[in-house]
Amino acid sequence: MHLSRGVALLWCVVSGACWAAEAPPSDAPAEGHKNDRFEGAIGLLTAYGPEYGGAQRSSWRFRPAGFVRYGRITISGGGGFTTRRDNDVEQGLAASLLERRTLRVSLSGRWTNGRQETDSGALAGMGDIQGTVLARLRVRWEPDGPWRYSLAVNTDALGHGNGWLAELGVSREWRLDAATRLQFGSGVAYGSGTYMQTWYGVTPTQAQRSGYAVYTPGSGLRDVSAGLTMRHELGPHWGSYIGAGVSRQIGAAAESPLVQRPGGWSMGGGLVWRF
Repeated sequence: MHLSRGVALLWCVVSGACWAAEAPPSDAPAEGHKNDRFEGAIGLLTAYGPEYGGAQRSSWRFRPAGFVRYGRITISGGGGFTTRRDNDVEQGLAASLLERRTLRVSLSGRWTNGRQETDSGALAGMGDIQGTVLARLRVRWEPDGPWRYSLAVNTDALGHGNGWLAELGVSREWRLDAATRLQFGSGVAYGSGTYMQTWYGVTPTQAQRSGYAVYTPGSGLRDVSAGLTMRHELGPHWGSYIGAGVSRQIGAAAESPLVQRPGGWSMGGGLVWRF
């Protein structure tokens, strides 16, 4: 994707956010949030999982969590548990474009750091994957009943070799009491040829430096995943979560010489103060 197209996508995110800030909601907001146009939060997240998708080794990571919402605009680095509301929150700068009783559409853009050769000893000689801005369009269907479904398409807005990635997901929530809810989610991801080559391929130059065999995957499935998260409200201003998940590389991704362990697991938690 050329830079001009990437700029156009970023402009769509920004202009969508500006429109969303002024647009009235498609339906009445949830009870208890009629005048709640602004909210924010700060906190800390921790996670333990593979050093990269398919890595043999796992490690701990810590990062701050921040969140600000005004109307339909959100800026978040910590995910949905940072908000008081029930609806999901996209990472980065996001705008809710459509909010119906059973249908939600959002557009977002966020910075991703790519992958560094120093992230894992198994990546020695592979070089770095350049960071970029990912533009994400997500459609969420919430029919009557306990299950929710989503389809999201992520594309490299700056043309730094990430191509596009599509994610199909299904989730369900159980409210255990007034302050605690349990959430299950699972999904499958499909990457373009450019995406798969960047993250799972090995070029002749990389093969010479790293010792891996040359590998050129085409477009195809990347992985399947499932996870369980418990979110607990500690009071009017404090919130927390703990969770665990499993994932498995499949298709062309699983055949990559970089994938030392196709199946992996992760766990994490977070604490946030809301204002």
